[in-house]
Amino acid sequence: MSGAAGSRPTLKHVGTGVLAALREAIASGLLRTPVDRASLVGLGIRHQVETIEHALAGHKAAACLAILDVALAERENRRPAPELVWTGPDVPVGTARDTAVVLRSLFEGAQESVLLAGYSFDHAEDVLAPLYGAMQSRRVDARFFIDIPQIERRASADAHLTRYFSEFLAESWPFGEPRPRLFYDKRALAPGPPYCSLHAKCVVVDSAKAFVSSANFTQRGQERNIEVGVLIEDPSFASYLAGQWLGLIDARIVGEYTKHKLDPP
Repeated sequence: MSGAAGSRPTLKHVGTGVLAALREAIASGLLRTPVDRASLVGLGIRHQVETIEHALAGHKAAACLAILDVALAERENRRPAPELVWTGPDVPVGTARDTAVVLRSLFEGAQESVLLAGYSFDHAEDVLAPLYGAMQSRRVDARFFIDIPQIERRASADAHLTRYFSEFLAESWPFGEPRPRLFYDKRALAPGPPYCSLHAKCVVVDSAKAFVSSANFTQRGQERNIEVGVLIEDPSFASYLAGQWLGLIDARIVGEYTKHKLDPP
């Protein structure tokens, strides 16, 4: 690849774990250089393959290792510490950030994607309005993984999904288009016992920032309860967390509700 090194794509948004795995594979000889798309995919790398290929293209092993060492060293030096996020009464020595403020900042700053998992929602139009603005102005792709009630015996799965998601869109997403893609645990379509819940509460923004919290997307969870969470600005961790959810789609453990695209509430 010709041109100055400074014109090459950077590895800024490639996860730290991916960079470390690349370095180990090249150093051990498992990944031959110069690297190409096929060899990266063969190593199990699925995201940002083009960026990695261009950043390392044409280089021999020693040069690739040097590039990766610099990227990893910079990542280690610049990685922000996890931040405590809190809902509830403040204490004199508290240094935690407010849950509602953190969520608003994450949604307003989203550039490409938001992945959200939630168990309970109410008054969510206030919480989710900044995300709707980002989807409108920057075409941010949003995916919601939402808990649905376990179906009752002899109930229609289609009617069950339509009823619940129509209510969710009417109450928690009254903005209209663009809408997030909606996913649910398919196991909830089998009458219990056993029972299951999608109880996680987390947000991943641009595969770079991850927020994991005990707080539901409710007025109580955002304003009145005592809730605790953590904000982690680490592309490696954020990518792995997002990958857990996307893996559920690939494994067909979760399904996507799509009827609202044709028949909005």
